Amino acid sequence: MRSPARRVLYCDESGYHINWRAVRESDYPSKAEFLADCGSRTSYSTTSMRKEAIPLSKLTSCQYSKDKYDEDQFFIRLVFEGVRNLDIKLMNKNDWEYCMDGFESISKNKDKFAKPPTQEAWKTDKYQPVVWEYAPGKTCNVGCGNSLEDIFIISSCYISLWSVLVGFFALLLKGAMDTDDKSTLLMMFFAFGIIFVALVALSVITGQIEVEENRKKKARQGLDEDDI
Repeated sequence: MRSPARRVLYCDESGYHINWRAVRESDYPSKAEFLADCGSRTSYSTTSMRKEAIPLSKLTSCQYSKDKYDEDQFFIRLVFEGVRNLDIKLMNKNDWEYCMDGFESISKNKDKFAKPPTQEAWKTDKYQPVVWEYAPGKTCNVGCGNSLEDIFIISSCYISLWSVLVGFFALLLKGAMDTDDKSTLLMMFFAFGIIFVALVALSVITGQIEVEENRKKKARQGLDEDDI
């Protein structure tokens, strides 16, 4: 708290980590309110270096100073296990109470905020999607949430898939041309197509029969269709 800075605390898209960034003009209803809160205060900084996200599952307690609270200074200290503490000064009592209740609830249920092991293998805190910042504070997710590496892998997979399909259809075309006299290959694939359509239709009909039987069973038991 020696050099206070205005920051925006937020939870990432996964819901398992919190992070903070520099305040932006777009965070305020108007430019006048932004300048009144940050622009005219030399003690506040509106620049911020990139910070590592803090896992909410490491939050052990949410502390405050009663002396400062009595003096209308609304400070909160978030204590994390194995991570440095995070000191926050709120603007008013309502924000202070809101944050205290929220972070205390998280600390008591921190197991629910543990990141599933299945996601650790492919999604890390340093994952950087491709984003185009076309204006200050305004970005466009051109990579659809994917990094450059993932875009390359996905593109390679699509190119490989379509290459195989083009090669396969070229092989079919050659086979059709070689058996052009009696069209043996075309007739064979026509037969396979009919068999495939028949199997799909049979699966659909069977599924509808099962759904209808379940509906009749629930009706006999006096249950609604949404009941299990």
